[in-house]
Amino acid sequence: FLQTEVAPYITRRAVVQLADPMLYALDAPGKRIRPFLVMLAAGFPLQKSGKSLEGASATSDSDTAYDRAFYEKNPRLRSILWVATAVECIHTYSLIHDDLPAMDNDDLRRGRPTCHIQFGDWAAILAGDALNTLAFELLARAHHEWPDLPLPRVLMSLSQGAGISGMVCGQALDLFQERYPISSAERSDFLDGIHLRKTAALIRAACELGALCAGYASVSAFGNYGNDLGLAFQIADDLLDVRGDASVVGKTVQSDAGRGKLTYPSHYGIEASEARAYDLQTRLENLAQQLLPGPLGGPDYRAVWKALPAYVIRRTS
Repeated sequence: FLQTEVAPYITRRAVVQLADPMLYALDAPGKRIRPFLVMLAAGFPLQKSGKSLEGASATSDSDTAYDRAFYEKNPRLRSILWVATAVECIHTYSLIHDDLPAMDNDDLRRGRPTCHIQFGDWAAILAGDALNTLAFELLARAHHEWPDLPLPRVLMSLSQGAGISGMVCGQALDLFQERYPISSAERSDFLDGIHLRKTAALIRAACELGALCAGYASVSAFGNYGNDLGLAFQIADDLLDVRGDASVVGKTVQSDAGRGKLTYPSHYGIEASEARAYDLQTRLENLAQQLLPGPLGGPDYRAVWKALPAYVIRRTS
């Protein structure tokens, strides 16, 4: 879908000086867990061949090759793909900006030079800006494809997950803490406050957006799952920075300590951080039982929801 629909959509609208860094970042190797969560919560047929999805993860080989003729006859499914792409656009823009010298100053991302190293700071900033706004254009496109999509709720969920009370707020708190360290008594709450916003908020939004595509009136169960999965994801990321292999992780490791960043291992230690991740895994496995197929039907993916936390916590990149 990215190559067949999204890349042409960008290249038709953007000048090459903007399209190239946008697509460089968007097409980089990655887990794609956020769009996967949208599709999972929406009851998207991840394997049309009928194979079991038990134990699947965002990186599983599945029968998901884009079949334009099939999706043109199924506008709701095509709409879900646009919503999933919108979430990935937001995530990708955040990575471009996070890597800039004024923020985390990283030169390696997903095993390749970061966007500003490859194209320059100005191009990276503008590519991030463009992907941010493109996400909301794609939501409008999703609604055009399937007018029953509850667009106001979709817009609210993504903007809250990405914006001033979500991801951007978390990044602001994270960067502030690096420059103005807080007292040890405040660190536990501050650490969770950063990552409930910086990481978990967009993962929560991805789960909510999929549930909205599935026709749920209430998406709170999916949002709660997304919150806990986001925290588990962040703890795993922090642990990878301490003990990961840069050639596998795809980015510079052991950089958090050098910047004085407040992380789960730096505050709690490695063993306690692992224990918290496994506590979250248990909670998530219990929450998974609540995530039934939506009112519009679709597969029962509870086994996948149950398997995801272990994948997130034990991943090596």
